[in-house]
Amino acid sequence: MKVYVGISGGIDSSVAAYLLKKEGFDVVGVFFKLEKESNLSRCCDITSAHFVAHKLQIPFVEIDVSNEFESFVKDYFWESLKLGFTPNPCVICNEKIKFGIGFEYAKKHFGDGLFATGHYAIIEDKHLKKGIDPVKDQSYMLWRLKKDDLKRYIFPLGRFLKTQVKEIAFSLGLKSPKESEDLCFIKGDIREFIKEHLKEKTGKIIDKFGTILGYHKGYYFYTVGQRSGLGIAYKEPLYVVNTDPINNLVIVSTKKDCYFSKAKLTDVNILEEVSLDEIYEAKVRYQTKPAKCRITKANDEYTIEFLEKQFAITKGQSCVIYRGDTVVMGGIIKEAIW
Repeated sequence: MKVYVGISGGIDSSVAAYLLKKEGFDVVGVFFKLEKESNLSRCCDITSAHFVAHKLQIPFVEIDVSNEFESFVKDYFWESLKLGFTPNPCVICNEKIKFGIGFEYAKKHFGDGLFATGHYAIIEDKHLKKGIDPVKDQSYMLWRLKKDDLKRYIFPLGRFLKTQVKEIAFSLGLKSPKESEDLCFIKGDIREFIKEHLKEKTGKIIDKFGTILGYHKGYYFYTVGQRSGLGIAYKEPLYVVNTDPINNLVIVSTKKDCYFSKAKLTDVNILEEVSLDEIYEAKVRYQTKPAKCRITKANDEYTIEFLEKQFAITKGQSCVIYRGDTVVMGGIIKEAIW
């Protein structure tokens, strides 16, 4: 059976292609060109991708999705910042570009098949599950995939540890130029990059009572939980606890006010049956530990209620809910509640 493997040039996707070929699949390497030649993504290397395809002796296809990447991912990024959100572009890119437009383009022009990547996750009996490596598990990044489409995808690395993948890559003579990066299209310092696209806009930094403590040059430079860059002398360390794009405000407080009990979600994708009586675990950022929670629903809106308050629940980030190792649902955080 034919399987298209998204190859970035790194060892994860390379080893995924190798394992599938070893299993007897008709493997076709696919490189998604996310940006124009003058500004290629930091974590995709077409020269390395070509080398991998040659090394594994598999056909290689380059698919230009730079226009789609611009409109679906970059525009989403900028619009999210303007709304006072801290965007999570990788989850959008996975759904819209790699598993969406890119895969459909490959099938249309080169024939039907399955799609595989080097993500550390597992698809088992049409359920999306965590990869066995607790450090590298990337199921969090895949929550937007639709339940009915899971049968079309393969994640060969889900049952491997990263150390094992490195050993396989070394035995094959494959080298990784770099690891994947969440903000792959940003070059250099993120603050300077944002300045190039969004003009500085001076506003007030206030505490939760409305007292003016200082001034900022744009609310979109700040995210919940941020401590650095405030430029305020205070008796205790201050953290960003919210931003107000309408009034161009940055709200700060001490660390105890940076813990939240609930997260309201929007743009929800449900992968498993949801019970409102069950205790689940949820992650509010990719690198955070899962925390016990309940799910409530009112007027078609889902709210995640945590049994213990969570630090820096942030508007725009993904909240992914698990039943054991299985992804139940996910959504974009639109509001964090003390």
